[in-house]
Amino acid sequence: MELFATTKLFWFVLGFIFLILEIMTPGIVFLFFGLGAWVVLLLSLFIPMPSSVQWAVFILVSVVTLATLRKQVTRLFSKGSAGRVDSLKEPMVADSYIGRVIDVIDDITPERPGMVELNGTNWRASSQFAIPKGARARIKEVRDLTLEVEPLL
Repeated sequence: MELFATTKLFWFVLGFIFLILEIMTPGIVFLFFGLGAWVVLLLSLFIPMPSSVQWAVFILVSVVTLATLRKQVTRLFSKGSAGRVDSLKEPMVADSYIGRVIDVIDDITPERPGMVELNGTNWRASSQFAIPKGARARIKEVRDLTLEVEPLL
């Protein structure tokens, strides 16, 4: 009987750990492994299963739900953050950076991009002009994660 209780406790704790990991990391992946553990817990309450079958059910449920539901769950959670825009691919974000004056923290030449500081974060920056470290520059364009800048005159 003690082994029975330990197995149930194991699956409960494993599911709980996966949910904690989900909260601590981005990506909505661990949620499905927590779900898989709890499905095994629920099934084992009603159906006696050897541990090999429990592990097979855990892996199967986790992988299948991850593959089939992750996109929908991600979309569901992203709707909850309406008004927040995180992607530079969003025109509103890129447009809000254009024209801002920033500090150059690494030399920029037409042949070699350098680094600039924007909002306390270092960004890769390229320019058609040489801009020395310590100078100020203006953002002209945002391309992926690179800022196209020009020197302040």
